[in-house]
Amino acid sequence: MREYSVPALADIPSTANLADVVRRRAAEQPDAVALRRKNRSGTWEDVTTAQFRDEVYALAAGLIAAGIGAGDRVAIMSHTRYEWTLIDYAIWAAGAVSVPIYETSPPSRQSGSCRTRRRAPSSPRLRLRAAHRRRAGAAPGT
Repeated sequence: MREYSVPALADIPSTANLADVVRRRAAEQPDAVALRRKNRSGTWEDVTTAQFRDEVYALAAGLIAAGIGAGDRVAIMSHTRYEWTLIDYAIWAAGAVSVPIYETSPPSRQSGSCRTRRRAPSSPRLRLRAAHRRRAGAAPGT
């Protein structure tokens, strides 16, 4: 077997994570539209990079307060939506790993993905979700 190697094209710090781009982009262009989401009335609204950063890091702080830490796995089961993206980035900002579970996954895949040695308390997460929905003005079930 042959082995090939090439020099690194970028120097990535060992402390870097996927959420760093959220902070950097918000610092460079805070009013740029990053995403769009449906509000309670069903119309699409813009989410700026600054708004997204604030939501990501507020949710990440809540995850950390709930006991989620570096290297922990956090399962997400949902259909594709704005909140999935938000939660993914918050999990990464907290240093954890997201484990996507799709609604269409067979039950054996769903339960196998969620095996863990410990479980963070659920009540802070429920309060965070409710607080996020109130602040974001998201329609229930969107």
